[in-house]
Amino acid sequence: MSDSTPPPDSDFGARLKRLKQATRKEEPAAAPGRQVPTTMSGFAFRIGVELVSALLVGAGIGWLLDRWLGTTPFLLLLFFFLGAAAGILNVFRAAKEMQKEQAKYPVPPSVIEDDEDER
Repeated sequence: MSDSTPPPDSDFGARLKRLKQATRKEEPAAAPGRQVPTTMSGFAFRIGVELVSALLVGAGIGWLLDRWLGTTPFLLLLFFFLGAAAGILNVFRAAKEMQKEQAKYPVPPSVIEDDEDER
């Protein structure tokens, strides 16, 4: 076992406080509004959620209106397709937003053409 004694708690508290202050200065402030996912899996998840949620909301509104008005399949189908259209529109908007975000950081070509391949 060790013969050294642990440092007092007040020293640890002071070091922790300094660390929190230092990291708070380094963290960028979160921008208001929507954040664009930075990974492809985040973008794919966002697209899936937006599409499915629009379909569910449209179908739910259509189902409720059908039950209330007694027009069994008509409003459900109408609002399902309106929800699908809204979901696809949201997907296009999200893709355009991601494209704008990626345009800020151009990617250099990763492979330079070889003269050997042209023979």
